[in-house]
Amino acid sequence: MSGFILTLEEAFDRGTDIVGGKSWGLAKLDRYGFKIPKTLALTKALYQEVIEAALPEGLLKDLKSKPDDLILIETIHEIILKSELPKTFITELEASLSEYDLQDADLAVRSSAVGEDGAFASFAGQHQSVLSVTGTDALIFAIKQCFASLWTPAAVAYRLHMGFDILGVSMAITLCEMVGGNVATKSGVAFTIDPVSGRRDLMIVEAVTGLADELVNGQVQGCRYEISRDDLSTSVVDGGPLSALQLEILTEHLIRLHWTMGDGDIGYDTEWVFKGDELYFVQARPVTAVPHLTLPKLSTDPVIWSNANFKEVLAEIPCPMSWSFLETEIPKMLHMIPNYTGYKVPPGIHTIKRISGRCYANLSELQWLWYDGYGQSPDDSNRNLGGHQPSIALPDNEGLLVKINRIWRGIRVMLLLSGADKKLEESSAVIFERVRSFRGRDLREWSEKDLVEDLWCWVKDTQAFMPDFAKGANYCGFKLFLFEQQVNKLTSEKDRRLAHALLSGGGQMDSAEHAICLRSLAEIARNDPKAMDILQSNELPIEVGDGAFETALRDYLDLYGHRGVGELDMRYPRWSESPCFLFEQIQFLMAHEKEASGSSLLDDDLKRMLDSLSARGRKALIAAGEQARAGMALRERVKSAIVAFMEPVRRLVMEMGRRMVLEGRLQAADDLCWITFQELRALLEQTWDGRGLTELIEFRRNQHDSWAKETVADVYTEEPGQQPVQQIFEPLTGTELLGFGAFPGQYQGVARVLQSPEKGQAMRQGDIMVAPFTDPSWTPLFLRAGALVMEIGGTMSHGVIVARELGLPTVVNIPGALEWVEDGELLEVDGSLGRITKKAA
Repeated sequence: MSGFILTLEEAFDRGTDIVGGKSWGLAKLDRYGFKIPKTLALTKALYQEVIEAALPEGLLKDLKSKPDDLILIETIHEIILKSELPKTFITELEASLSEYDLQDADLAVRSSAVGEDGAFASFAGQHQSVLSVTGTDALIFAIKQCFASLWTPAAVAYRLHMGFDILGVSMAITLCEMVGGNVATKSGVAFTIDPVSGRRDLMIVEAVTGLADELVNGQVQGCRYEISRDDLSTSVVDGGPLSALQLEILTEHLIRLHWTMGDGDIGYDTEWVFKGDELYFVQARPVTAVPHLTLPKLSTDPVIWSNANFKEVLAEIPCPMSWSFLETEIPKMLHMIPNYTGYKVPPGIHTIKRISGRCYANLSELQWLWYDGYGQSPDDSNRNLGGHQPSIALPDNEGLLVKINRIWRGIRVMLLLSGADKKLEESSAVIFERVRSFRGRDLREWSEKDLVEDLWCWVKDTQAFMPDFAKGANYCGFKLFLFEQQVNKLTSEKDRRLAHALLSGGGQMDSAEHAICLRSLAEIARNDPKAMDILQSNELPIEVGDGAFETALRDYLDLYGHRGVGELDMRYPRWSESPCFLFEQIQFLMAHEKEASGSSLLDDDLKRMLDSLSARGRKALIAAGEQARAGMALRERVKSAIVAFMEPVRRLVMEMGRRMVLEGRLQAADDLCWITFQELRALLEQTWDGRGLTELIEFRRNQHDSWAKETVADVYTEEPGQQPVQQIFEPLTGTELLGFGAFPGQYQGVARVLQSPEKGQAMRQGDIMVAPFTDPSWTPLFLRAGALVMEIGGTMSHGVIVARELGLPTVVNIPGALEWVEDGELLEVDGSLGRITKKAA
């Protein structure tokens, strides 16, 4: 088809600039398997040809100088209504109606202005739609009515208010077959977020019996249903127009639409119609104006979005399957302690979001939450999380009741965490044992029913464990707080920094132990001639024998096989699947003996400092250090348990993907990582027939590649209702920088600047590792490092915890360090003073 009229496939390819927002939205729905009525898209070329033929140049010139002249606007409106449409279009229209069996159909003629139904301007209610139109003559007049509706005082005023050029908006048209059309039809509007309150945890449905045009125009009030986006539970409405089955069908399609159309980031405004129990969507557009829902104190303040801490625990750009889990679970985890202790967080606030695919947290919210709820200063929150974000402003005066409530909530936190260490250790041990048992199962023998049931069981159990992860993190934070209280009693800054050496060593730190054990593997491999054959194969032995290295490797993978590079992202294999990275580290360690760390001098200084304290003070400081170290170990333990859950989930998803490849539905098994859990559920429950699956995966892959090429900031500031603005940091100069000294000690060596752990092959024994951040996939490289420098990091950061365990002088939280440090230059790291210095070669 060509000329003025396009099919939906053609409309999707041509885009909104040609067919307008409404037609393109329907084309996108159709492409990804949502049911829509028969639809044809009229391009903007028809409107442009009509305008050029009908409107005198003088009239257009007058309009440019007087865009708000009501007489001029009315004149253009009348001219368009009386204009003639091109004969070539009428011929094409009649042929198209006949080809698609629409010549006698009831049609809706809907405006689809270019720029309409976009992310920033909806034009809602500004332009005309004409329903129940039959026959060519009636269609022609309805099309002219839609064109003319671009020229009403309200429509022109809206364009000017939104910054559009007065003549810069063209009108395309959507021709859509009417669905139902009698009083038995159920129809309405639905929003995948609440457009009135701004709650992101609710989907809102308004339904009527009959067609929804009066509801859309505000002439009648629909029956309101609220749907939880978390568990898809719905509010009960006695006598509502939708049956239980219809509400269930609508809910299932809305949650997929939220993720397929809006990637979970953008709420969608839809219109829908039931024909019996068959659901059709007749419109879908982004919600353009969402109220700024936040904590009351922050309602008028800018939002600070930061990727601090996220960089360390998540892949830089999580795949859609991972993000669809994190987007709902992370806010619940962050709000678990406050809600438990009586500080009720408003449900549905915007706690995390993506910018160019990367995850960012609302640091304004978290800073205020922990200050107002528990008295932790914003500066201390930043220090714990790492990152370079500013701190929110605090009130000058506070009442006694506020302080009493903080004390009470603090007591409740202590009660919640009392005995948590033992319970979390036990529950983590159960998880590790379950995962080890599951690892030995051959999923190829499972029925599809068993695969599906087991997948949702593991996902549900992961969700149920997230509050325990929150407890572990808060237990660690509480023990570190008590340790800092003891440290602050020391009289000199040098002693206070030196005291952090008490947090080093002790073992049982999961994130460090899985690297330290590699050294033992390397030592065994040196003396086992069969080891090198295994290591150079880059694959696990098909038949595991009883040799020393094979036994040690089997034991290692039994403990740590659930870990891996990018381990919190579903698309990355675990070490139990692909041990290539591990084998590289073992071979390196085989060739390089561990050099003396130089920690004896630090140990001597620490001993002298401790000996200078009173017996009581020394005992209290050492005890606090031991408890803080145990708290960090527990935090890393429960984090490892979360990662362990992902191994069976990934294995089950990969087996489903393998079978879909055999059926010809996918190109590769890991293609499923590019759809969300909500979309996977729709596939498995057959509420989606898979139409558009390949196209969706291709789009998501291309989107990821595009995002990966973008340069993003670590911090963005967003005024309510505006787009985020990135915080720009001045380029670093000079030969010395100050950051946060995370572990004391001095070290001088060659700087090795690494953007990712995969680049670690260039790192030699004793080099200073300079990284943007680290997650557990970096940990084997710590064994090579003499010291650590990171752009991001706080007291509870992964890199800081592991560096402490290994006794590495560490300085973190220096924005721009990777550009300031040149790979291969001589650097001195002073973790006691939080300073790094360039040294002459």
